[in-house]
Amino acid sequence: MAETRLSTFQGIVMYQREHKERDLLVKILTREFGKKMFFVKNGKSKKNRLTAELQPLMQATYEGTINFNGLSFIDDVKAIHLARSFMEDIELNAYGTYLLGLIDSAFVDNQPLTTWFDLAQLGLEKIEHGFDPQGIANYFELALLPAFGLEMNWSQCAICGRSDLPLDFSDQYHGVLCQNHFQVDDQRWQIDPKAMLVLSKFSQISLNQLGSLKLKAKTKQEMARLMNHIYDDQVGIHLKSKTFIQQLDNWQDRLGRRQTSTLEKGKQNDD
Repeated sequence: MAETRLSTFQGIVMYQREHKERDLLVKILTREFGKKMFFVKNGKSKKNRLTAELQPLMQATYEGTINFNGLSFIDDVKAIHLARSFMEDIELNAYGTYLLGLIDSAFVDNQPLTTWFDLAQLGLEKIEHGFDPQGIANYFELALLPAFGLEMNWSQCAICGRSDLPLDFSDQYHGVLCQNHFQVDDQRWQIDPKAMLVLSKFSQISLNQLGSLKLKAKTKQEMARLMNHIYDDQVGIHLKSKTFIQQLDNWQDRLGRRQTSTLEKGKQNDD
């Protein structure tokens, strides 16, 4: 295989970082070549026509030089798409960034990732069109576990195979246990049944089968509690974008409690 190729390819910008004083390094998830790092000379200059077209989460058709060893280069950008919601909503932007960060962590560069490119594109599209962003992120967390070397059974009891009873999650058994076998693992994770049901369904369907996704706050909290445990303690990664999402959640919780307290004080004063 030639080490250099002039190509037209589809891509999603994963992130960019400064390189020296004026240049940028831009990582793009490409459909044809996997994750590639691109060098953009004078990329920090507002006069560079490529700078505005290489923002994180931007999807486009690119023309450029693909080097299979070392940095690649972009000559032109066409058919650009960046959802307005990602520009206007910091939370949606954070979840989109996290989704791409998971894929970046799970696979090496220069490895063909056609399936994951298509899934990333679909995941971003669903977030753009109003699907619960945490739910989409949890779907990707679950789907990527095998890429991190973790094979888990989410659909049926690891002991008896039943799926028609309430389930808890067991680290020891690498999957779920039905209530008839809760006693075999005293350290199991006792998760809200609705949250376990959603995660179980996620493990059995493709992303394009999700016609809608609206989740209650408690369900989301329980899903996050379990997936955070798995990624922190078993996968062993905690991305900056995930930390930012958790900080946003904490801030929103404090704001909600403050507003509730203010309303209660107002009612007391009225009385």
